[in-house]
Amino acid sequence: MAAVLTDRLGFPVAAASIWPGRGDPGRSNQSAATGLGEVNHLDDLVRELTHLTTAAATPHSPIGGASGADLTAVVLDQLHGAVLAARNRAGHEFVLSEQVDVIACHVAALRRLDDRHGGGALSVRYVTAELRSVMDLVQHANYGTSTGRRLLTIVADLAQLLGWLHFDSSRYGASERYLLLSVGVCRTLGDQERSANAIGMLSYVSTFAGHGPEAVRLAEAAKSECRSGDLVLRAKLVGREATAAAANGDLAQFRRCAEEAAEMLNHGQTRDRPSFLYYLSPMQLSAEAGQALVVLAERTTANRHRLLGEGIDLLSGAVAGMIAPGEGAAPAYARSGLLHSTFLARAQLQHGDVGEAIATMRAGIGLLPLVQSPRGRHYLRGLRPALARRSRSPVVREFIPEFDAAVSSV
Repeated sequence: MAAVLTDRLGFPVAAASIWPGRGDPGRSNQSAATGLGEVNHLDDLVRELTHLTTAAATPHSPIGGASGADLTAVVLDQLHGAVLAARNRAGHEFVLSEQVDVIACHVAALRRLDDRHGGGALSVRYVTAELRSVMDLVQHANYGTSTGRRLLTIVADLAQLLGWLHFDSSRYGASERYLLLSVGVCRTLGDQERSANAIGMLSYVSTFAGHGPEAVRLAEAAKSECRSGDLVLRAKLVGREATAAAANGDLAQFRRCAEEAAEMLNHGQTRDRPSFLYYLSPMQLSAEAGQALVVLAERTTANRHRLLGEGIDLLSGAVAGMIAPGEGAAPAYARSGLLHSTFLARAQLQHGDVGEAIATMRAGIGLLPLVQSPRGRHYLRGLRPALARRSRSPVVREFIPEFDAAVSSV
């Protein structure tokens, strides 16, 4: 009830203010994987998504993150038996294909908006409302099999987008559940490409949730899910495995996967690709590999300086491409530019390149007005202690007030 009131009223309503003296009934032991073993029909998936759009609509979501083992078990063993059916009930209007065209264009635009600027609370609320509206059509309108497939594809895409938005806000439980339900809808449709992509995203989320070995298993499951020969999609999935391997401390697996992903993408660049991977480029893949190297270097003392240097080389070129605007235009991918510039600055500071790190951070804070990503802003603020430890340096001491003023304004 607190979540519903918060959503409807537009300001936080605590459970304790509704039921004084009864502890915190808003808390729940429900995890992202709870109850999904009983989902075996399309209506079950829609019901769970409908509930999730209310329960996870606020930062006070009662859904906790699942263990890596539970996530892997659901992906491998569940959500295979859902059934897709057309709807034809008396007294209900049919959805027109032109209506679906408009919705599909809107969803594509929302995805691009997130890729460029990230998503804060406003984006989460708006996309959640969009998903509710589409599910209302799925539940209460009539449609043939073809239109039904298109509507459910949109549901899967919006659930996937909301999974990413919640991850961007560090709400791992809601993120994981949206992605698991997106996998279920994709499997209902027999859309192995979208399903594999959602599992790859789960691997990425698990990487940052601290589930190293399980994140690798999820990345491997994503590759197994994908029966497609599309090289761009396979490059993305192998890149996810590289990131997970780095977080798991496996340098050999990281190098093998990173090289394989780059080669696949190079050979697949000129071919058609899935619409949800329009953004994947050698620059983006290079940035992800550089970020993974920084994470790996921070987990080891052996060859740390060399690994940081490799990460800096990869990230420097990628970040420059992300934040350099076209003529008379804003940066195309400000969110990625900010996110990866924070990893670049971290690596430069640890590598002893203080002047370069200051220049990187200065470019990063220049992106703040364009970025709504809580994760990117959090990583940027996380650089403050490293600056304080180096405050005896004149260049750092001069930069700290500029840094504080920038991050305090967002």
